[in-house]
Amino acid sequence: MRSALVACTLLIATLAAAQGNLAGANQSLFANGSSFYYPGFGAGGGGQAEPSAYRIERFTRVSLSISASPLGLGEQISTNLSPNLDLRVLGNYISVNTDQFSQKDFRIGLNVGFVNMGASTDYYPLHKPFRLSAGYLFYNGDRVRAELKANQNAIFTINNIDWTSDNADPVHGTGRLTLGGSGFLLTAGYGRIVSRSEKHFSFPFEAGVAFINTPHATFNLSGQICSNQGINCLPAATYPGFADALAAQLVTWNKDVAPYHIYPIIEGGVAYTFRIRR
Repeated sequence: MRSALVACTLLIATLAAAQGNLAGANQSLFANGSSFYYPGFGAGGGGQAEPSAYRIERFTRVSLSISASPLGLGEQISTNLSPNLDLRVLGNYISVNTDQFSQKDFRIGLNVGFVNMGASTDYYPLHKPFRLSAGYLFYNGDRVRAELKANQNAIFTINNIDWTSDNADPVHGTGRLTLGGSGFLLTAGYGRIVSRSEKHFSFPFEAGVAFINTPHATFNLSGQICSNQGINCLPAATYPGFADALAAQLVTWNKDVAPYHIYPIIEGGVAYTFRIRR
């Protein structure tokens, strides 16, 4: 996230410098190709109406927004490139630890750690709030980590086989699901992220997918496993058949999560647009 904030600061500084260099220019559609003039076209974010005969020049506005999605809690900075094209830089971050909860004879604690950064272009084909967006997630370190410990007298199932945990040295371990990898972003949404009207606030929404690496699950267990009578206990790593059962179970789990390399995105948030030059 620090890299994303630095990139945002540099972008604002660049746009501010451009404002100083171009402040005295009186640009129009007929005098300079960097101005855009489009009378009477539709709305900005949230249904806001465009003023009649409204002129927009590229890099005249900046939008700061916050959002929530399966990628995490997001911060974005956007600017206008043309009447129907915007550019945004995005970053998402979340780190959540849960209290331990019971699940099938185990006490489980979860840590969700998502951090990713990318950039996207937003195309408004009809000068309306509807948009199509294409981008690239150039850093993605998303993952979910679990720590677990068997309860007393726990009998748990691995690869459709029941195993008995030793009360003196309960089975315990960690699991990890990796959802990382850079890849393309494709979304469709509604609501201007960079407002084209004099209204500052908009409430954009979008849905689509990110193409990430194939998710990968790992699972490691220690402690001791006993026979059904709670005797003949041995370390999990050497208990007859347990290592093979755990390996087979991981194959099944990884097949189950493999389709999520096409990672769903549903995102909503609030954006604030301000003018940086006229």
